[in-house]
Amino acid sequence: MENNQPHSLSTNTVSALADDLFIRDGDSFAIDGQEVRLWGIDAPEYHQTCIKSGSNVPCGKYARQRLVNLTKGAQLQCERVNTDRYKRIVARCYVHGEDVAALMVSAGFAFDYPRYSKGAYSEQQKAAKNEQRGLWSMDFEMPWIWKRKK
Repeated sequence: MENNQPHSLSTNTVSALADDLFIRDGDSFAIDGQEVRLWGIDAPEYHQTCIKSGSNVPCGKYARQRLVNLTKGAQLQCERVNTDRYKRIVARCYVHGEDVAALMVSAGFAFDYPRYSKGAYSEQQKAAKNEQRGLWSMDFEMPWIWKRKK
C-alpha cells in the first residue's frame, strides 16, 4: 500500500503506514521524529513491570507489543486533538476504521484516562476488567500513579 500523504501532523490529520512509526510504548509513537500520544488513554511505561503469579513481568513491553501488533502493516489515520505539555501531538488514531485507543483498552493493555477522556473508554475498560484481559489478569499500578512515583 502506497502512502502519498506527508507524515507531518502540523495539519490536523495524518495518514501513515504503521511500518513508518517508531512505537515507544502502548500509547505513544513517533512519525519522522514527531512525538505522538494517543488521546484519552494511558498505558504502562516501557520499563514498568507488573506481577503475575508472584513474578515480575514486563507489562510495559507487553503493552508496546500489543500496539505494534494492532497497527502492523496497516494504514494509520490520526486526527490531532491538541499538544501536551511535553510538546507531543495528542491524537485520536484509527486503523481499519477502528479507534486504536479503544482497541488497546478493550484488550486490557491500556487504561481509560478519565482526567483527559472524561470516561470515553470506560465501557471498554469495564469489559476488559470483568473478563481479566491483558493487564487485568495481573497486579499492577495505574501508569499515572507509577509515573508520579518515579
